[in-house]
Amino acid sequence: MQRTTPFKLGFGLVAMALMAGCAGQGHQYAQGVCITCVNNPLTGEPLNYDPDETPMQVAQNAEGETVGVQELGPQTGSIQIESQVDVDTAYARIKPAFDFKSPADFNQGYKSDQSYMMDDAWQHDATPGAYYNLSDYGEQVVGGVEYDIVQKVQIQKNGSGSRIKYTWFPSDKRPYDGNAMKAAIKQRLNDALQ
Repeated sequence: MQRTTPFKLGFGLVAMALMAGCAGQGHQYAQGVCITCVNNPLTGEPLNYDPDETPMQVAQNAEGETVGVQELGPQTGSIQIESQVDVDTAYARIKPAFDFKSPADFNQGYKSDQSYMMDDAWQHDATPGAYYNLSDYGEQVVGGVEYDIVQKVQIQKNGSGSRIKYTWFPSDKRPYDGNAMKAAIKQRLNDALQ
C-alpha cells in the first residue's frame, strides 16, 4: 500500500477547498488580481469561477466602481486635434502644460540629466515654424488617481494653425479607465491651447 505524504495531502485539501469554497463567489483579490481563481494548468480554462461573473483582474473606473479590467477600455490611445493657434505658440503652450523637457531644461554637467536624455522615452525634435516632435514621461489624473504614462506629441503646421497628435502608453502596471484617460487628456490639450 502506498503512503500519502503530508505535503500531498495538504496540497490536495487546499486545492479542494479553493475549488469548492470559491465556486462562484467570495473570491479574494490582492492588488486587483484574483488570488483564489484557479485555471487548469494544461488548458488555461477556469476551474472555480465564471470569467463573465468573476474577472481575473479588477480595477476601479473613473467613478470609483470596481469593474473587470476588460471593461476599462484601451490602455493606450491617441488623440488628434486641429487648432487655430500657430505651431510655435502651440508648442510653447503644450510643452509646460504636459511637462515636456527640451535640451535647455537639462544641466549637461549632471550625470542624472545625461542619463535622462539617453532614455528612450525622451525625445525633442524641433523645426520652429514647421513641426515639433516631443516624447517624455508624464502623469495624468483620472478619477482622482495620478497615473504614470509615456506621452508623445507631434505638433505640425496646418495652414496658419496647427495639427496636434498626442499619443500615450501606460508606464506603470496599474490599469485605468481608458475612456476617462482619453477624455482627461483631450480636455488638458484643449485647455493648454486656449
